Amino acid sequence: MNAINNNPYRALGVYSNSPTKERVANQNRLKAFLKVGKQVSFPLDLVQYLPALERTAESVAKAGAILTLPKDQMRYAQFWFVKSTPLDSIAFNNLFAGKMDEAVAIWSKKEDASSLQNRVVCSLIRGEYEKALTYAQVLYANYSSQFVSLILGDGAGMAADELSHHFLDTICEEVGADNMLRYLEAVPDAGWKEYVSGTIVGPLIKKIQNAISTAQGRKGKGAAACLTAGKKLMSTTKPLLAQLQKLLPKTDMQYQMIADKLGLEILQCGIDYYNASDEPDCAIKAMELQEFALKVVVGRTAKDRCQENANILKKIVAQLPPMEIYDECKAVERILKAAANGSSTPDAAKSLLNKVKPYLQTMQNKVGKYNATYVRWSTLAVDAALSMIIDAVNAAQERVKQNGQFTQSNLYLRMLELDAVVCGAWSVMHMMDGFDMEDEFKSKRYIPNRMALRDLKEQISRDRCETSPLCSPQLFSVR
Repeated sequence: MNAINNNPYRALGVYSNSPTKERVANQNRLKAFLKVGKQVSFPLDLVQYLPALERTAESVAKAGAILTLPKDQMRYAQFWFVKSTPLDSIAFNNLFAGKMDEAVAIWSKKEDASSLQNRVVCSLIRGEYEKALTYAQVLYANYSSQFVSLILGDGAGMAADELSHHFLDTICEEVGADNMLRYLEAVPDAGWKEYVSGTIVGPLIKKIQNAISTAQGRKGKGAAACLTAGKKLMSTTKPLLAQLQKLLPKTDMQYQMIADKLGLEILQCGIDYYNASDEPDCAIKAMELQEFALKVVVGRTAKDRCQENANILKKIVAQLPPMEIYDECKAVERILKAAANGSSTPDAAKSLLNKVKPYLQTMQNKVGKYNATYVRWSTLAVDAALSMIIDAVNAAQERVKQNGQFTQSNLYLRMLELDAVVCGAWSVMHMMDGFDMEDEFKSKRYIPNRMALRDLKEQISRDRCETSPLCSPQLFSVR
């Protein structure tokens, strides 16, 4: 790890508790050799375990400068070796000989500041972070004063919390805070876990808040900006929220507040996009944001609001036609709306059917004859045309009845008009026979009205042949 590989004590070839004069002597020696282009090595280079050192005049001078202040000396000492007892000397002989296991075994025979610190460093070199944290916890909990005295001399002081926090911060930078929390499962002191969690939680919440603020900049920029902002907010915060869930329970107030704020902002992005968009699939796109928001929020009020909006969109999405025939469905819908405001005559019904027919044919070609959406729109078109001819026939019959009280010539004219309307309606009915219809509509509405119109047409034809055309026929009211 970087804190060990590039440790200034290593650069100067000394232990962290070596006398100042030894550090200065080594620094001067290195300068002299480097000036003539020669390298100097020391046993503490430990190239059998660590990457080779590339010393330069600048790096050596920097190492000396870094170790000027006592606080810095202490901090770098936390990631380097200490030699203070005869046991340490024996262990280092094994370490320099490439026998780290033997060295660690020797240090394990005694529990004091130097043996624990040296085991910490060996564990870090090996990547055994659980062991390193366990040794460090014992060191800082029980021997922090002794450790500080070894580095800075008797009378020097530094709080155990300050040492442990710096140690934990450095490891977090190296391996990541998430991994640190996993490694800390082996450490009995819960305070270390709380500290690491706290160092992560604050920045995570701040990142989420910043992402929310960025998304709020969409306002007034149109539908596309709202959708983009919502998607970016969702993708940016999803991993952050997942990290936060590992650190805080959903019952935690901090978690609930930021989760609800995030979820409601994503919800609003979806609402703003849908309200401003004229895209055919805007409900589908907005639904993605709404569903994510519903999963994110925790509080009851926020959940209820997200659920309400999600339910509304679900109904809208359920009613949407397949996207490949969306344009055709909208075209038929426009024709039907326009026809609803027009006249009810056989000619108008025929015109309506002629207008919708090419769109329905395209729909059938794209999704098939039995597609429910296609059949539904075809049925709606037939129903509209059927209603128009029903209204026309019923109106013509009503005029016959009203004129029956006047002259027979008027009645005759009205009967001729009725005959013409029925013939025109029957022609439209033949057109409708070629349209696909839903089974229930066909059996309960279309066929009964077709039969009624056929009977009326036949009755008029019989009356014309068998009786005087001036006689009023028995009329049928088409339903």
